[in-house]
Amino acid sequence: MTEPRHALPRSFLPIRNAHVAGKKAAGVKDVLRAGEIVITTGRLVACDPMMQPERPPFERLLAPGTYPVHLFVAKEGSVIGFAEIRVRKTAIDHFEMATIAGQDAATLGEGQFFGYPVGAGLGCFADEAALRHLRDADAARQNAEGPSYGSYYDVVSPELRANGGQWVDHRPQGSTSENVLLFRSGDGDGTYATYFGIDADGEVACVVTSFNVFPEPVSPERKLRAVAEIFAPFVAAIERDIGATLRSHGFSEPNTAYKVKSSGGELDLTYTRDGLAFQVRASARYRSVSDAHFRWTRGRTTLDVGNEHQKAGVALAVPSAYVVGDKVYDYAAKIGASYAAHWDVLEPAVLGYLPIKAPKPSKR
Repeated sequence: MTEPRHALPRSFLPIRNAHVAGKKAAGVKDVLRAGEIVITTGRLVACDPMMQPERPPFERLLAPGTYPVHLFVAKEGSVIGFAEIRVRKTAIDHFEMATIAGQDAATLGEGQFFGYPVGAGLGCFADEAALRHLRDADAARQNAEGPSYGSYYDVVSPELRANGGQWVDHRPQGSTSENVLLFRSGDGDGTYATYFGIDADGEVACVVTSFNVFPEPVSPERKLRAVAEIFAPFVAAIERDIGATLRSHGFSEPNTAYKVKSSGGELDLTYTRDGLAFQVRASARYRSVSDAHFRWTRGRTTLDVGNEHQKAGVALAVPSAYVVGDKVYDYAAKIGASYAAHWDVLEPAVLGYLPIKAPKPSKR
């Protein structure tokens, strides 16, 4: 199965696996058992019930039943990082983003997600019917108390305090079984995504909301793709300003290689012809190209851009082959324009400094 580009709660897998095995994962301070969610209609909702109790249910149905809810508290900040409905103890094969009508996860880009907005610092799991009861209870209090009525938060606040302010199993109609399980939403307000964890049999093993507390691991493939995206405008500029001239004189399409570094990445872009290479090496930091080096190479011998101009007597308005910051684009444009206008005299200067070496005679 091809992994989607959109956000997934990868950091939840080892945390859940450890808990199912009766252990505590690294980075987890505590796991709270926040009662059981009662699903009657099968239409599950995750939302801030104080802000958006009318939020539509997820398209994927959940089998009616009663399921335990676990809250995973991070050591850092002592806040809830994940809220999980545990449907089955089976291992998760993959995650699917929980979507409501009108949302299509296939339209999401790298790291994007659909989520519910939080404005009261609370999230919840609830059956659609339970939230309807909450809305009815809220409306009844408004009618009874009139202008003096504050908000439904005044109703759930004492219940929250009874559980250390972290969660509450709230029943809008008192003795009825339908409930709304509320919990603190990580560091507070924001937008948070919910996912269905699917096991190898294609069944829902869990439903989890991520409050963006636990850092998500990034695969090497995603890191490399991110570096390529940073360099993409620069590569396009090289192709436009330099590559067109090089290809018109028999050089290959560029060989483009990327390397991931802790602070960004590196680019090696090379055009070749008969062992002669024009090479651009560049570095990127903090989502932008930070420096670049333009040079000619053949074997182990190099010739920095600018030196061939000097040998050919052609002025080039760049002081060196190495450039930093925003000027890398300006350098590429100037080098490209110079090559296009003066190739006939520049090429012999390059070849004169980087000649093809004759093979050594055989000792036989």
